[in-house]
Amino acid sequence: MDMSTSRFPAALDNTHPTTTRHTTTGRPRVVTVAAILQFAVAVGFASIPVVRLMFGADVQAAAEAEAARQGRDPGILTDAGLRFDETGVAIWAPFIVAVLVALPAALNLAGRGRILSWVVLPLVLIGNVMIMASNAAAADTLQAFFDASSDPALSGLDATALLAAAYSAYPEWLSILEAAWSVVIVGGCVGAVVLLALKPSRLFFRRK
Repeated sequence: MDMSTSRFPAALDNTHPTTTRHTTTGRPRVVTVAAILQFAVAVGFASIPVVRLMFGADVQAAAEAEAARQGRDPGILTDAGLRFDETGVAIWAPFIVAVLVALPAALNLAGRGRILSWVVLPLVLIGNVMIMASNAAAADTLQAFFDASSDPALSGLDATALLAAAYSAYPEWLSILEAAWSVVIVGGCVGAVVLLALKPSRLFFRRK
């Protein structure tokens, strides 16, 4: 009897090619975009202090000139610990934030930084809102400081005029840059958190 393998079903024929399902191991686009947004947020935090460092001396000189115009010794601002040329915490804190944002962004590209991103980005967003609120109330806060001072030279200063003179030393495009970066920071934090919560991101980090 002829027992040729051609008589058996194709499924039982070991020589018949079978179809296998291939799994995608590449990084999803949403993860890459989330990392790009995080890097943009980091650049935003790092760029403003750099620009202000470039013009800090002019801003300080403008503030001291306004103090002199108001009949005060220009050195009274420095003596009171008030500086407008971006030193100390105002310089290094934004760079630290930039590193804290960029680190999980880099880890995300390797499938390792999603949880860290979810911790850091909301904190950065809250911090940015607090900074914006502080800047909006800067004149009132400074005026309250002057009014509460026991030094007559300080208590008579006009904080609004002083800040206006100081900020006028910055180039006009800086306010546009600050507004743009504020949008980038808020949008980048929110966008990255959302993208990292999507299904392709979840599957990618789960595999890792």
